Amino acid sequence: MTKILIADDEKLIRAGIRKILSDALDETVSFMEARNGSEAYEICQKELPDVMITDIRMPGMDGLELMKHVSVLAQKPAIIVLSGFDDFSYAKTAIDNGVIAYILKPVDEKELLQVMEKALNSVHRDAKKENEERLRSFISEGHLSEDITFDAAQFAKEGMYCVALCSTLCNCSDGAFLNGVSHYIIEQKRGYMLFLVSQNSLDLLISNPALSQCAMGISPLSKNISDLRHITQEAFVALLQRFFAPESHGVFRFPENHTLPDFTELDTNYDKVIANIDLLNEEEVRKAVKKFLDFDALEECDYAQCLFYAYNKIINGLLKRYPKFHPSDTYLYLKGLMIENITHVATLKEWKTYVLDYILYLLELLRSQQGKYAYVTKAIAYISQHYKEDITMATVANYVSMNYTWFSEKFKEQMGVNFNDYLKRFRMEQAKLLLGKGTYKVYEVAEKCGFKDVKHFMKTFREMNGMSAGEWSRLHSGAGV
Repeated sequence: MTKILIADDEKLIRAGIRKILSDALDETVSFMEARNGSEAYEICQKELPDVMITDIRMPGMDGLELMKHVSVLAQKPAIIVLSGFDDFSYAKTAIDNGVIAYILKPVDEKELLQVMEKALNSVHRDAKKENEERLRSFISEGHLSEDITFDAAQFAKEGMYCVALCSTLCNCSDGAFLNGVSHYIIEQKRGYMLFLVSQNSLDLLISNPALSQCAMGISPLSKNISDLRHITQEAFVALLQRFFAPESHGVFRFPENHTLPDFTELDTNYDKVIANIDLLNEEEVRKAVKKFLDFDALEECDYAQCLFYAYNKIINGLLKRYPKFHPSDTYLYLKGLMIENITHVATLKEWKTYVLDYILYLLELLRSQQGKYAYVTKAIAYISQHYKEDITMATVANYVSMNYTWFSEKFKEQMGVNFNDYLKRFRMEQAKLLLGKGTYKVYEVAEKCGFKDVKHFMKTFREMNGMSAGEWSRLHSGAGV
């Protein structure tokens, strides 16, 4: 419901404006009236009107003073100013301070309606942007704000699809094709958009000739806004099907009744990639990367889901694993961006090349830093084999036959983090792998990954990942992607 406040010391003017608007506006409106600036300001504080129509000359607090007070409120209404001819200079000052428009008295009905349409469009745009921000926050943080408006909740209730759209052949990212289509934009960048669209608008979108050269991934229909995380992932996975189709553009739908693939082999191959990077074994790294990104042996229906899983392993694992180099090294950082922007590449082969280039360059950086400290490489190998055990830096320093203090200093110098942080991070990565399978209790994961105190594990997990271990498990094992 839209709230409109009319502030004027003349009762007949307030009544006249109210009558014009109530007869003409299609949407449901709640009207409030104020006889002066003080009353209007109090209403703005308590009722949070969407639009305020105010006269400039009123007893007590006048319109200009009212606007100054309202301008500092956390939630400000769109303002329309009423003024007499002699008040033009004041009206101009008001407009310079951000009001929508001013209307000269006596009020012209047509002009009032035109200005009100402009104000309501501004209000609706602002509300839409706020809802989009809340929806994005829900996707990233898992918390759905209670402030989300009825419009967004009703949008979901009536049925919505999530659509992932990409193209290098047309300017789909400007969003012009969404004019007149009920939607909420979740992500938008050059050549790519992720958005929600109403159930009734999907066919219109698919048949739009402006999108004929685009690839479109579509989630299953949802009528619950709490499904947002799932359907955004499903739309993205559907879009990845373009890499396995004869044509790179077209409409790709996420299957209604899909089966979650077994990602065990992908996890194993990824671990081999990381282990051989840490061991500086280029030949084995090349083999491990090739095997990790080889989807040919998979059943056709699993291609896109497995690619999405591998993509996330790289984005959330590999690209964050070596903070000493990424993003401080410009070349490595740019290569990482190319990997992240998988929607920009024409073929899967091209994207795989970016991944291998990134890893081989990273390997060179690590080799140049660690080459003269072979014992660090040996220590890392020991950690990867014994992280489940109760090992300490003293244990590992003794294993590599190094002085404790010297080992501590050189390990941090070469790896960018101290020994304890590296061990904790390594154990945490293994824990996330197990949680993602959805088959282990939290206390079992803690025990399997070398955390002897489950409460400490749960606290550490939240600090490092921004959510609880249980939430991570539900997010990464229950979405079907």
